Amino acid sequence: MPQTKSPKDFVAAATRLFAARGYHGASIANIAAELNLTKQALLHHFVSKDALYERVLSGVAERMMLLLMDVQEDAETPEKRLEAFFDNYLEQALAGASDSRLMLRELLDDRQQDGAAERWFLRPVLQELVAMVQDVRTWRVAPPDQALAAICDLLGAISYFAMAQPVLPRLPGQDGVDEAFREQIQKRVRDLCSHGPQS
Repeated sequence: MPQTKSPKDFVAAATRLFAARGYHGASIANIAAELNLTKQALLHHFVSKDALYERVLSGVAERMMLLLMDVQEDAETPEKRLEAFFDNYLEQALAGASDSRLMLRELLDDRQQDGAAERWFLRPVLQELVAMVQDVRTWRVAPPDQALAAICDLLGAISYFAMAQPVLPRLPGQDGVDEAFREQIQKRVRDLCSHGPQS
């Protein structure tokens, strides 16, 4: 007897496919096929592709907010919080988590669904990261747009590196590249904190 699929299973499958193919590359039919369901069965739980994608992004935002809350509880200074967040984000990305791929795709894809940034699920995450950067002494007088640019630069670099993981083993001299990249990110975060917007 086949196992009954739950909405949690639907979201997990959609997360994998949206991360691998992007919003435009993953269809309801693809997601349903991965679950051995009909499109109608999937649409019974999620009325549209947009509704399912929003549920996926909501999950990404929740997990990223948990990462942020963890570092705020564990690290004593704004600088240490930023270092810990980006280190943890990199660890998750290298472990194969779909969230970093979805974050990069969401930053790059221009879906223009409704144009309402206020409803964008990842907005609170980016706002919280901007606030963390502006808590750093060297960033206190910097405008939020500069802090956001620095955050997008780091998130993009980490996400791009994680997405390149399947290719890197085929390149010469790749031994130790993960550790070298980790050290580069740590240095970039330290430079960002110590030099401010001029880093």
